[in-house]
Amino acid sequence: MIWTSALWFMFAVLVSSMSASEIDSDDWPYVIKNYEGIKLQSPVDIDTKYAKRRYLPFLRSFGYWAFDRATVEITNTGHTVDVKLADNSDDVPFITGGPLFDHRYEFAQMHFHWGKNDMGSEHKVNGHKYAMEVHIVHYKREYGSFKNAQSYSDGVCVVGFFGEISSKDNRDMGNFIADLKSLVKQNSSIVRSFKEEFSWINKTALKQHYFTYHGSLTTKPFTECVIWIIFTQPIHISRKQLMQFRELHSSHNGVLINENDRPLQPFNNRTIVYGY
Repeated sequence: MIWTSALWFMFAVLVSSMSASEIDSDDWPYVIKNYEGIKLQSPVDIDTKYAKRRYLPFLRSFGYWAFDRATVEITNTGHTVDVKLADNSDDVPFITGGPLFDHRYEFAQMHFHWGKNDMGSEHKVNGHKYAMEVHIVHYKREYGSFKNAQSYSDGVCVVGFFGEISSKDNRDMGNFIADLKSLVKQNSSIVRSFKEEFSWINKTALKQHYFTYHGSLTTKPFTECVIWIIFTQPIHISRKQLMQFRELHSSHNGVLINENDRPLQPFNNRTIVYGY
């Protein structure tokens, strides 16, 4: 058993160190193709029967859960719960691997989408809409900034996680859900450790099963610059916990934020990859 684990570890390290051309140059970069004249908008309904299975390098994250110094400011923007690095944060979390191969994408922000009922996710999978969707937004480091990265087809990577209704509270989400009470008013904010507040995402992020495709931002200006990575394993959340999001006041005369998901967009025969 020990030798088997060691061999798998060595294999994972070997694959993660390969360049795109060493893995499959014919398909590189998998999801970024020449779709001239075709709209590449998001979100979409992911039809799994069209997904191409690919063994991709291990998708790795740094600075999210391994270090204590990634401090974030969590804000009710009036449209969503927005998470950005606090001014005193010493670390900039980033991801690499998977469909990104050895390119480094740094954390820009994180936000949430929910609905007025149990169907608030932006993406669907085979017609199924989840209760919530979490987006962790990154930009390609070599482009210098999130704003500048939007000018490139591979400038942004958004990692998405679904939230699925459970009959029991998700205890790991306890701190974050409790802190939503401090964000009821628009523009209210708190500062927290990313590791302590969002450790509940890590369990799903470790699963390494996801869909990836080329699309757009789902908020204005809807730029088609995004490599989407959508994890297949949902995060469980109870209706009671989800209700706390609907208690937040919006920017529209204090009306509650009951839904903030963009309608589905045509897929237009794009390449979609199931990575594992």
